[in-house]
Amino acid sequence: MTNLKLYNIAIFFYKKRIPFLPKLLNRLLRILYSCEIPNSITMGTNVVFSHKGLGVVIGHDTVIGDNCKILQNVTIGGRSGIRANPKIGNSVLIGAGAIILGDISIGDNAKIGAGAVVVTNVAEGQTVVGNPAKPINE
Repeated sequence: MTNLKLYNIAIFFYKKRIPFLPKLLNRLLRILYSCEIPNSITMGTNVVFSHKGLGVVIGHDTVIGDNCKILQNVTIGGRSGIRANPKIGNSVLIGAGAIILGDISIGDNAKIGAGAVVVTNVAEGQTVVGNPAKPINE
């Protein structure tokens, strides 16, 4: 069983307000895949976690659009203790080890390079790489 199937089962029970089972399934995800995907995120359809989401950490209240591909060891969350998380558009590719932090928006069809540290908005269709992430196709 993949991590998305476990996550979807946990979300089903979370929405039905059955408290024990979502927590148990989230712990199982953490043990099996070393990933943290909270029930409070909004995730679109056809989101793919490569390598079964190994090492992926997503902050609460993050929004992920449709048809996104997220590779291993990606971190998406808030920064500096402020609980404002990124909003990821549709059809976004997030490379291995990328870090996306803060109250920022990633536009549709954007690409985040492997190991990039994104702390500012990324425009639609833009590709960003590096630390800090900078666009390569203006």
